[in-house]
Amino acid sequence: MKKRTCLLLLFVCTLSCTRESGSITGSWVTDMPDQPQHKQGFTLKADGNAVAINLGEVNYENWEKQGDRLIIYGNSGTDDQKRIADTLKIISVADSTLILERNGEKFSYSKTVSPDKLITDFEIYECFAYKAKKDSAFMHINVADSIVTGELVYLFFEKDKNQGKINGVMRGDTLLATYTFVAEGTESTREVAFLKKGSAWQEGFGTVIDQNGQMIFKDRSKLNFRKSFSFKGVKCPEMIE
Repeated sequence: MKKRTCLLLLFVCTLSCTRESGSITGSWVTDMPDQPQHKQGFTLKADGNAVAINLGEVNYENWEKQGDRLIIYGNSGTDDQKRIADTLKIISVADSTLILERNGEKFSYSKTVSPDKLITDFEIYECFAYKAKKDSAFMHINVADSIVTGELVYLFFEKDKNQGKINGVMRGDTLLATYTFVAEGTESTREVAFLKKGSAWQEGFGTVIDQNGQMIFKDRSKLNFRKSFSFKGVKCPEMIE
């Protein structure tokens, strides 16, 4: 009976227990979304204090561990009254790796002894530019809950300037939008597509057809993003000459 009870406890622990072979205190970082060259994370100090690493307007103050839950307290934004309590499930802790889970999504962190060196002058870009020898283009976008709005300008050598608005949606890592622009004094509308690659956007091209006066892609599944314009992140505002 005792042996059966031990086996049952071992089975239950295999399913739900946190694997801890190292200390959770220290500085933990992971790749920044869309900018893997930068890191972000937090420092958990032994005295219970906490510090955010490259988390924008998020400021951590202290932390606690409740069973398999890590709770980090602080504030967000310029308003110090906006209190936050980030709650994450601890999946495993080792000497150099930490795996956390939030809303079913797992995040892998690595420990660093030099967190100050990771705090860099990174940009969360909203403006992007393409520049060639005699051609250039500029895009300024805002993404909110997968809805994309913004401006798009093309300046091609010996061609009229195309300038207008884009409205679209994100489908995975692809932006599909309607581009309404003015060229040679005439307003036109066509479909555009951009693939998110790191901190840049790669414009896609394909066969288009006329649908009620609007040029749309004949088959979105056949869009070519390989040999196209690459819009790289730039600081806003960026003027295209």
